[in-house]
Amino acid sequence: MSFRAMYDGHCAAECGNRIHPGDEVEYDEDRKLHHLECTPKPDPTTLGPQEIVCPDCWLVKPCRCDDD
Repeated sequence: MSFRAMYDGHCAAECGNRIHPGDEVEYDEDRKLHHLECTPKPDPTTLGPQEIVCPDCWLVKPCRCDDD
């Protein structure tokens, strides 16, 4: 859940820029503060705990690429 920062700080994401009061921010899983637009993007090769995308055919495994 995002909110507006009340204090100065540093973005914990890759940008490393300063957070200023009024910036839209949120906490990550490690409780580190980062800009809302710096939210880590999900890995496109994993959709969930059981859903993995095949890097060859881009279908959700199991796929025909697994057949030998």
